[in-house]
Amino acid sequence: MSNINDTFERHEMIGPPLKVRGSLILQEDVRADTVNVVGHLSVKNNVVTSKLKVSGDCSIGGHCRADQVINLGSLRVQHIQADRLQSSGYFSVAQDAAVETFYAEGAVKINRLTAGSSIELRLGNRSTIEVMRTSGTITVKPSLKLMNALIPYFRKLTCETIEGTSISLYRTTANLVCGEDIIIGPGCSIGEVQYSKSLTVDPKSQVDRTVFLNK
Repeated sequence: MSNINDTFERHEMIGPPLKVRGSLILQEDVRADTVNVVGHLSVKNNVVTSKLKVSGDCSIGGHCRADQVINLGSLRVQHIQADRLQSSGYFSVAQDAAVETFYAEGAVKINRLTAGSSIELRLGNRSTIEVMRTSGTITVKPSLKLMNALIPYFRKLTCETIEGTSISLYRTTANLVCGEDIIIGPGCSIGEVQYSKSLTVDPKSQVDRTVFLNK
C-alpha cells in the first residue's frame, strides 16, 4: 500500500477532479484534485484529494487524506487525515481520525479522534467516540436542527476518554474527562473528571469522582 502522506505532497501525481453520480467501485488508489460523490463510491484502497464532498454514499477501505472534507450523506473510512472536516450525515472511522478542526451534526462513530485546535459536536443522534483529544477546545451541544419534542434519549455521546484544554459537554457519558476548564452540562454521566483550573457540574448530571490537578 502506498504512503498516503508522501503521495499527497507530490502534487504532480494528483489527477483531474472525480465526480460520481451513479455507482463506482475502484480497487486502486484514487488521486484526484477534488472528489464529489453524489451517488455511491467504494474505494478499496486510499484516497488523496484537496477536497472530498459526499452528498451520497462513500466508503474508503484504506487511508483518506484531504485538505477539506464535507459530508452531507454517509462516509465510512478506515483512517482519515484532514485539515477541516465537517459532517452533517453519518460519519464512521474504524481506526484513527486526525484533523485540525472537526465539526459534526448527525451520527458519528469514531475509534480515535485527534484535533489540533477544536472539536464541536451538535448532537442530532446517538454518537460514539472511544477517545477524543485536542490541545484546544471540545464542545458538545444539542443540535440546532432538532425540535424540543424529539426524544432526547437518541441525542447522546458515549466516550471512554475526553482530553482537551477547554471542555463543555452535553448529554455525554464518559469514563474520564481531563482538561483545564471543564463544564459538565445537563444529562452527563462521568466516571472521573481531572481539571487544573475550573470545574462546573450541572445538577442534572452525575460525576463519580473529581481530581484537581495542581500544576
